[in-house]
Amino acid sequence: MGAEKKIQQRTIESRKKLLDAAYHLFVEKGYYNTNTKEIARYAGLSIGNFYNYYQDKGEIYCVLLKKYATDSCKAMQELFDQLIALEGPIAYKDFLSLYLRQLLERAVDTKKFFEDSIVIAKENAQVQFTLSEAEESLIAIIETFLRKRYPDRQDDYYIKARMIYVITDQVAKDILCVNSQQQKEKYIQLFIEEILHFSFDQ
Repeated sequence: MGAEKKIQQRTIESRKKLLDAAYHLFVEKGYYNTNTKEIARYAGLSIGNFYNYYQDKGEIYCVLLKKYATDSCKAMQELFDQLIALEGPIAYKDFLSLYLRQLLERAVDTKKFFEDSIVIAKENAQVQFTLSEAEESLIAIIETFLRKRYPDRQDDYYIKARMIYVITDQVAKDILCVNSQQQKEKYIQLFIEEILHFSFDQ
């Protein structure tokens, strides 16, 4: 039993090392400029070890993408659970300002990883499925929030949730492309004002 536990522990540690190495290289060099030998070497493992756990770099990319999608859904749910408890626009504005800045700081590190995902999805059905599944999960969370916030409206909550998701996703990408910190700050503030308008003025 002790030997089995040691093997299981080694397996967990090796998988984590490979995932951490792959993520680092995908972010630093990009998916297409990284190969399985580099991932194994960076993890301090043999290429044989890599293939013991993953079929190819596409599979390890998909595992990383699923983990990020799960974490994103959890963060989104926590955000809306907190927003639903806030009543006034000032509290909303303060909370969203803090949240958006934290989100954008994290997004800088993952930008390259996700830029590649659109291209990878065209050749990898599993990546395409994971992206679609994550998108629908996030939209469902937004839809639930809207239903709770506006229970008396006769709206198509799904369509509104989808619009919010698409617009927010594009705006976040645009903000990351702005070079001037001053312009970036204005962009964030205008974005927050639009969210407040949608939340309280309708």
